[in-house]
Amino acid sequence: MKTLALALTVPAVLVAATVALPRRVEAPLVGTRLPDFRTKTVDGKAFHFYGLAGKKAVVFYFLGADCPIAKLSLPKLAALAKTYEAKGVAFVGINPNGSETEAQTLAATKAAGVAFPILADPRQLLADGAKVTRTCEALVVDGTATLRYRGSVDDQYGLGSRKPAANKHYLTDALDAILNNKPIAVTSTADVPGCLIDRNQPSSPSPSSRELREEVGRRGVRGVAAGSPLSPSSQGWEEGQGEEGRAEPEPIPAIALPSVGKVSYSEQVAPILQEKCESCHRPGQVGPFPLQSYAQAKRWSAMISETVTSNRMPPWHADPRHGDFANDRSLTAKEKATVLAWVKQGTPEGDPKKLPAPKTFVTGWNIGKPDVVLKMDKPFTVQATGVMPYQWFRVPTGFTEDKWIQAAEVKPGARSAVHHVLVFVDDKKGGRMSANGLDGFVGEYVPGESPMVFPDGIAKKIPKGADLMFQVHYTPNGVEQKDQSELGFIFAKEPPKEIADTVGILAMNLRIPPGAESYKSSRSFTVPVNATVYSYSPHMHVRGKAFRISATYPDGKQEILLSVPKYDFNWQTRYMLREPKKFPVGTKLLVEAWYDNSAKNPFNPDPTKTVTWGEQTFDEMMIGYLDFVAEGNKTQQLRLQNLLSGIRGNRGRQ
Repeated sequence: MKTLALALTVPAVLVAATVALPRRVEAPLVGTRLPDFRTKTVDGKAFHFYGLAGKKAVVFYFLGADCPIAKLSLPKLAALAKTYEAKGVAFVGINPNGSETEAQTLAATKAAGVAFPILADPRQLLADGAKVTRTCEALVVDGTATLRYRGSVDDQYGLGSRKPAANKHYLTDALDAILNNKPIAVTSTADVPGCLIDRNQPSSPSPSSRELREEVGRRGVRGVAAGSPLSPSSQGWEEGQGEEGRAEPEPIPAIALPSVGKVSYSEQVAPILQEKCESCHRPGQVGPFPLQSYAQAKRWSAMISETVTSNRMPPWHADPRHGDFANDRSLTAKEKATVLAWVKQGTPEGDPKKLPAPKTFVTGWNIGKPDVVLKMDKPFTVQATGVMPYQWFRVPTGFTEDKWIQAAEVKPGARSAVHHVLVFVDDKKGGRMSANGLDGFVGEYVPGESPMVFPDGIAKKIPKGADLMFQVHYTPNGVEQKDQSELGFIFAKEPPKEIADTVGILAMNLRIPPGAESYKSSRSFTVPVNATVYSYSPHMHVRGKAFRISATYPDGKQEILLSVPKYDFNWQTRYMLREPKKFPVGTKLLVEAWYDNSAKNPFNPDPTKTVTWGEQTFDEMMIGYLDFVAEGNKTQQLRLQNLLSGIRGNRGRQ
């Protein structure tokens, strides 16, 4: 076993360039020996890379105090360090973000239980030298200071995806191979799912940055001479269909971006962020960081550019060619061009006097003071990391008479950890009103969505004596939290003229084969009475790929009502129609869903498993929820037809 030799005194530092790379070049430096450097840790202690002589391996992990994936991963790194340090492996953290202070870094790592040294690299000297462009990348060097692995820690967390547990353990596999003198099977991963490094320069260099820069100027930038006793050449290192019928929905076409000229944050960008981002990106909300000031937007400008370019943000997945929705969060072509131009032009602030007035948000109930508030009976503990199964909480209403609901609002107790809440009614009689998650819900919470409010004369019914069932999906974010979600109702002042209901058109006999990339399931439903629809809500789990709802009217006309070419389980969106849609009796609705159970799906917890219907995210569902009002209040007739056609028509095959 080779250990880091004391004789390594090559006078160079781990810096090769200060030019930012748009993406990490695949496996640069793997198989080469890294040069020495000295700096200080964030808590002021001296750090000397070659001072780790005697270690069998060293792990450098690039982290961020505010990066959501880094926050989830840090407790895992802390645990790995405790395990492997006993085996002769040293762990070192590096924060390359320019806007994050050493105090922030220290607080974040301490909260995660990290005990290994943390370095600040606010001018990206170390990151650029190693061609690291994102946080969450790990570099592993062996006892000869030779880089043996670089890439992801494992495959549990991704950009917008997470699994209950990792299937691939790249970092520990590399360490185990080094410790056992065996070749490393995977020497690098093509992508690292972290946040782009924040290259906003601090106003003054930190002590560690200053010392490192002085050393660069004093010693210059040099590598290890070829043929030296511990060069790579002397070590012998080797780098190593679904059912027949209509195809999946077409991808949303790219939009041509107009020229917008010079832009500034104050005049052009701030209004866009206020309108499309701040509902989630503000303190106490589900957004992982706020975007309410110039400094905050500048800090995250690289990630803003990436997520806007890829259409990950703002989260909106409906094809604009089909349907007109009141809650459309997507950017217009001009808005998108403006945001991207601002980043490309260097994030100019402009005149702060021209900023729009701060947007105000209701701190209490958006629906007004509720007539009644019902909440979970006690706080529930949300774990810090990993994936949690759906949680169900029974909440008695205590209603002694039938109640008509004009408005309903769900308020999570731990907004930053609540993915969504659906509230179902259990009339305790069984049948279609049982709280099985398959049919109508009476309240919901989805980040960024408005509460459920019906026009005057329309309301939902809750029978006397019924219980409410809160179905809550939690997404751990690195910090253990307590949640006690609650639901507020405003009652209709008089019995409604029309009864609102939510009907789930579903296919339960799913059987998705292992490795299937495009398994299709569909379900048709013929509307038995004249009805008006107010919204659509697709629901699948992590293997969900695409979703479509279409209609064939009695006169033969066909229309795509909703097309979601790239379904994202992270966003359980209710697509609320700007103008209600009328379906005459005899209209045939077709609900279609596609699933990806292959290894290409980053959300997939196990591509070797045959997947069937089930409540948990590792199972699957296929439901198209529609908010209906049936003419003549013939809601039960509509429900019965849905049940009968479901018995006859559920199908789903490879």
